[in-house]
Amino acid sequence: MSVREAVVEAAKVIYTVHDEVKDKDFELELSWISGSETEGRHQRVPKELFDHAVAQAKAAVADSDSEDDDKA
Repeated sequence: MSVREAVVEAAKVIYTVHDEVKDKDFELELSWISGSETEGRHQRVPKELFDHAVAQAKAAVADSDSEDDDKA
């Protein structure tokens, strides 16, 4: 798994475990340290990757919710 793929998966995990009923709203912030992407420096994830990760995470949650509705 590449570092970029890991960012997307991390966003999916965070959005998946967030319970909208019990938890407060949240603002996702992503940063990373990578030898290949940031030359070992701590930096915010680039906006285009961040936006992609959030979109994928929200889509995964929506898919999960629709599957739960189908089972009910």
